[in-house]
Amino acid sequence: MAYVLFISEDKLKDSTAINMNVDVQFLLPYVKISQEKYIRSKLGTNLYVAIQGMISGGTIGNVANANYKTLLDDYIADVLVHYAFYEVLPFLRYKVQNNNVVSKTAENSTPLTRAEAQDLRSEISNTAQFYTERLVDYLCNNTSLFPEFSTNSGAEISPDTTNGYYQGMNLERYRVNETKITIRDFLDTTYN
Repeated sequence: MAYVLFISEDKLKDSTAINMNVDVQFLLPYVKISQEKYIRSKLGTNLYVAIQGMISGGTIGNVANANYKTLLDDYIADVLVHYAFYEVLPFLRYKVQNNNVVSKTAENSTPLTRAEAQDLRSEISNTAQFYTERLVDYLCNNTSLFPEFSTNSGAEISPDTTNGYYQGMNLERYRVNETKITIRDFLDTTYN
């Protein structure tokens, strides 16, 4: 089976800050990488292959596949565009030519510093993780709609149902020696 991408060039460019004049041939490998790294691990091999087959067979839009189309359009696509942007960003400025790697700059532009680029990637990653959380929650709450989600075995990749979206301080309540620790404990100068 030829490689099947879950989003189009237009979806990627319309949903991110990637300029319309960026060559699609440059972007597609990063969509493929992102699909493998971030989507397959959340869907699991069987659901991933099922959706891939529906896309390549032209049946994803069939009424019988409406749940898969919703999953693809409303959840997977949002995760994929942001992770593809995250993966391609460090390489938008560089070009590998024969025996050299060169940095391209436009005449009327100022390149980002390394720190600014890292901050931008961090923000893109946060957005991708937010959409990943939505995808995982949707799949976990609708497992009956996607039987392939729970049928992986052996060498197949089983779905990773952890969200991995950890931003800021975790304020969950824990019990330590039957005593609740709260945010106030960290703000008070004396801790009992």
